[in-house]
Amino acid sequence: MERRRYIDQNQSQKDDESIEGPTTNLALVNGIFYVITALLSRNLLFTQPLPLVLFGFSWHNFTSGLIWTPITSIFTHSGIFHIGGNMIFLFVYGFKLEEMGYNDRGVYEAYFVTGLLATFLSAPFFYPNVIFVGASGAIFGLLGVFVGTERREGTSNYKSALFAAIILFVMTSSSPNTNILAHLAGLIVGIILGNSNYFAQYQTEPREDQSRSHKGTAQYIQ
Repeated sequence: MERRRYIDQNQSQKDDESIEGPTTNLALVNGIFYVITALLSRNLLFTQPLPLVLFGFSWHNFTSGLIWTPITSIFTHSGIFHIGGNMIFLFVYGFKLEEMGYNDRGVYEAYFVTGLLATFLSAPFFYPNVIFVGASGAIFGLLGVFVGTERREGTSNYKSALFAAIILFVMTSSSPNTNILAHLAGLIVGIILGNSNYFAQYQTEPREDQSRSHKGTAQYIQ
């Protein structure tokens, strides 16, 4: 009876730890930003122009002195459905990187580097006053790191992961007011990072153990 209670408590501790970490923290920051923009907008469902200008990225605003917008734009969303959809994918692929053994710094770096590069690489193809908001470039970056890691490690999941990434890109490309170039840039940058030996330093757990314990449980969005 004592052993049963010990095992249950141990499992409960593991379950609690499974929802903590960098992915959850990134989602919380996104949520905090949405609360701030909702208060400024006085609208819970849709973000009004003022907070979009303050926190969204455009070349015009950036060069006019709003130098914080490259960072804030990847946490700012245009409405409740925008952030809701993005957070689903953030949890899917953020948790996937954590399962692959990536530590906190690896997940954070993947989010920020791919999100920022997705913004800067896509912005020149639009008018200077076009405002970009949303975490989708960074989320495609996380997906790219997942695909790149599978490629680097030569696993059997690589082709199916790449196929899932292409399907997701095509599906989101049909949505109105979508910066598909940011999605593509985030995905490509993420694949390059995940496939690099530099990024392998952030995997703190042996991939062999991870692949055995999670074999057949890869999550793909279809």
